[in-house]
Amino acid sequence: MDSYSRRREPGTAGLIACPECDLVQREPRIAATGTVTCRRCGATLYRRVPRMLDATLAMMLAAAVLFSIANAYPVMSLDLQGKHTSETLFGMSQALNQAGMTSVAVLVFVTVVLMPALEIAAMLYMVLPLRLGIVPKALGPVSRALSTVRPWGMVEVFVLGALVSIGRLRHLADLELHAAFWAIGAVMFVFAVTDSIFDERALWQRAAAIRESERA
Repeated sequence: MDSYSRRREPGTAGLIACPECDLVQREPRIAATGTVTCRRCGATLYRRVPRMLDATLAMMLAAAVLFSIANAYPVMSLDLQGKHTSETLFGMSQALNQAGMTSVAVLVFVTVVLMPALEIAAMLYMVLPLRLGIVPKALGPVSRALSTVRPWGMVEVFVLGALVSIGRLRHLADLELHAAFWAIGAVMFVFAVTDSIFDERALWQRAAAIRESERA
């Protein structure tokens, strides 16, 4: 959840602040599909995607399934001088800790396992109830927490590092990729698609519409 989060001053309905240059400007009217950018610096203010909640929910459900697979099965197996080794994502952090690299182990666990899991959980907590016509009680706090969690999820860095390691290790040992590797790669792709379609503004508009219908 980006922190450009529709920062409004009291009594200034229809105004929006740019996340990059802080220019306060009036929200333009756009068609059903499109992207609104800052008048001064060109930064993206928000996107409008048809059926955004449905698309985001589908992406996050897919991410949850893929991430479960990525953590349940070994990422890869290695045969070196008759010794066979295979590890899950969590097992990798454990192995690093046992090797005396505790700080690296914590970093791997936090950025590859914990933060992506929290991001998926937070997104589902917000989007699923809204899709069902219910406003989550902790929508605001979870939205703010997500903006803090997101930068720490570094699945793409792990996948890139794994690809580099694969290129080097293939000359030294027999290396086999397993389902978890492809699953974590798919999670990276799903996150990228979600970032391109998710609109926090539409999320809050949906919440406001539900509250208005409940008062009526």
